[in-house]
Amino acid sequence: MSNPLRLALAAAVVLVLALACGLTTTAAPQPVVTAVNIRGNSHVPADRIAAVIRVQPGTPLDNKLVAADQQAILGLGYFTDVKTDIHTTPGGVAVSYIVVENPVVTKLAFSGNKQVSSDVLLALMDTTIGSVLNTNTLRDDVQKINSYYDKLGYIGTRHVQDIKIDSAGAINIAIKEGVTVTAVNIHGNFVIPTPLIQKQMKTQPGTVFSGDVFNTDLGAISDLYKNAGLSAVVDGAPEVDHPGVVDVTICEVRVGAIEIAGNSVTKDYVIRRLLRMHPGDLVSDPALRRDYEAIYNTQFFKSVDIATKPFGSKCGYLTLIWTVTEQRNGTAGVNLSYGGGGQFGQGFGYGISFSQNNIAGTGNSASVNLQKGQYFSNVNFGIGIPYIHKFKADSLSLSVFNDLQVNQPRPVYKIPGNNPFYSLTPTAPTINTQGTTTTPVTGGPCTANGNPCTSQVANYTARSAGFSISFGHPVADYTRLNIGLTSTRLYQNVEASGFPQAFLASQGANLNGTGGANQLGSTALRSITPSIFKDTRDDVTNPRHGGTAAFSDEVSLGAFGSDYNFGKADIDYSHFWPIRRHSSFALHLNYGFASGQANALPYNDLFSLSDQQLRGTKFVYYGNREALAQAELRIPVTSDKKFGIAIFADTGDAPYITPVLGPSPGPTPQPPAGPHAPFFTPAPLGVSYVNAPFQFQTDFGIGIRVQTPLLPQVIRIDFAVGNQGSHTSFGIGQSF
Repeated sequence: MSNPLRLALAAAVVLVLALACGLTTTAAPQPVVTAVNIRGNSHVPADRIAAVIRVQPGTPLDNKLVAADQQAILGLGYFTDVKTDIHTTPGGVAVSYIVVENPVVTKLAFSGNKQVSSDVLLALMDTTIGSVLNTNTLRDDVQKINSYYDKLGYIGTRHVQDIKIDSAGAINIAIKEGVTVTAVNIHGNFVIPTPLIQKQMKTQPGTVFSGDVFNTDLGAISDLYKNAGLSAVVDGAPEVDHPGVVDVTICEVRVGAIEIAGNSVTKDYVIRRLLRMHPGDLVSDPALRRDYEAIYNTQFFKSVDIATKPFGSKCGYLTLIWTVTEQRNGTAGVNLSYGGGGQFGQGFGYGISFSQNNIAGTGNSASVNLQKGQYFSNVNFGIGIPYIHKFKADSLSLSVFNDLQVNQPRPVYKIPGNNPFYSLTPTAPTINTQGTTTTPVTGGPCTANGNPCTSQVANYTARSAGFSISFGHPVADYTRLNIGLTSTRLYQNVEASGFPQAFLASQGANLNGTGGANQLGSTALRSITPSIFKDTRDDVTNPRHGGTAAFSDEVSLGAFGSDYNFGKADIDYSHFWPIRRHSSFALHLNYGFASGQANALPYNDLFSLSDQQLRGTKFVYYGNREALAQAELRIPVTSDKKFGIAIFADTGDAPYITPVLGPSPGPTPQPPAGPHAPFFTPAPLGVSYVNAPFQFQTDFGIGIRVQTPLLPQVIRIDFAVGNQGSHTSFGIGQSF
């Protein structure tokens, strides 16, 4: 290698080594900070500013740190500007921070706010009059105001639009509360008209839209449907592209499908034909309640429940699920009955019976009943078909009967002129034959004093055998019209006990030319019985809502082949009101009357009131008219309602016709004397008949109600005080 090349390589090596060893020039040292000063502040304490300054005396001057301190001081929010002054001092430099304070707040004012008052906005702010304006605090205040408006539902804009601060410290904040509503569009309502819905809303064109107010409007629309007994899914929002246009969407709840569950014996169609709501119908509380009561009141089921589930994706459509728990509907065995106590009541009866209320799950019924009591024995067979056609609610019922009453005591002479079993014109010998005289009949019933005569009764015997058939047709919801036909072979006889037979009203009270009410022996009683019945009770066994209203008339005419001509009409009304959570108040009114001739009713068809209706009376009233009013406050004592008490009042009467003797006949000419004098009948007194006035019997009392597993109805024991003193009555089932 040549010498020049070697020298070049050596020089390069020396240069690289020099660079590797860091051979550079030394920088000049920074001066030391000897003092830190703060100038320009008049309201903000210096120590508040010093707390954010990092440059400290005794440390080398760092320009980057000085710049950071400027930003930190500005970050306090009290200053509009921060400058620095660095000047030489003995031993170093002094750093001065020169601040320009924000003005003291002298006024806070708002513009554009209508829905929220200025006082409320001031209360939201931490910026206060008399303090140095802090921009950080003011920024937070703006956020609070915006958030408050957002929470109230004023959407679609930034609410604090502008802030102006003058040199005197007056702050003016411009507010835009929300989007102005230009239109409200309502969709999906078919039942409730749009103007009525709009009337419920506070969100109206020209107002500022508020989500909070709008949500209240949606709730008001839902309540509007609820108050109408309907249900609806209500939703809505402003349009995205046009915030001033508000859309309300209503999905009125309708039936999509109906499912039946829990029935293993009862056919589905037996339940479905009771329902008034069908797919496509609006779901309403009254309709649901009506369908629930229709199913429950069949008495086929121990319990009935309703549930819902969505029906597909169609808005507002639901599937209704009726779930039933079946109970035993057939009974066979010994039964017990009670028809009133005392001397004149039917008393207890016993017998054997078989009944099936839901034959093979079809809803049809059949029963056989053999009953025996002290004065009666009855044999009855009946069938009922509530739907002649599968889904058409025309009904048919048939009954065959053979009823016998033997020497049933009926009272005589309770109240003057009010007794169907006693005549004021007793029969006496009336033929004036030679050698005989007219002998009056004496020894009649006791004097009327409001009580039955002691040891004097009319023993009534009757046998009625025949059949009845009835057709029913619904004329409205809860209301049915029925037409019944009855054909009876009737035998009646009345025997006086304790007084002469002549005093019985077996002839004198007969105004019916065909034999009528007092015809004895075997007769034909054929009648037609139209009736209309409305039943809105929520529970037929223990109602708390609704009631019943009925009118019926039994018409018997010779044109039907009947030996009787009469009409017997009855008007009946009851209603039930809930009291508190479990109690109820019940009212019952009844009025019955005979049309046509006043006493044309046969004895077996007379109206009657006993201690089962007038619980303070001790005997039975019979008459050709009837008026009754009853009121009860029913209070269950136990949670299962199997034991309760009742506070009650009754008033009523069943008066009969009163025979009125006419004027005495004129003087009878002196009859010829001698053995060939003609025979004659003395002229009898004229007799006319008028309806006896009502003489109401009133009582008040308290009773107990006990439900036992032995009987399907409650046992009723009532203690009453009334016109006749105190009396305790016993019954099976509610009084009405």
